[in-house]
Amino acid sequence: MAISVTENRRGGMAMVGVAVKTSATELPSASPTITAGSGAPSATEPNGSIYLRTNGANADQAIYARIGGAWVALKGAT
Repeated sequence: MAISVTENRRGGMAMVGVAVKTSATELPSASPTITAGSGAPSATEPNGSIYLRTNGANADQAIYARIGGAWVALKGAT
């Protein structure tokens, strides 16, 4: 018998260890964050954080990860 995962899941869902911020100007926390904005990321965030660029010119400028204290653009599909 198959069970639908979406049943009774109308509330918000969260992941342990990941904080979702409403803007890049919020104070950083110890947990990795997921933020979005225009332009390359410049905010200091914890390692493991993800930044979604809303005005990237191509796939190589769309998603960044904070690795070793620096923002690294993730290579997009070619």
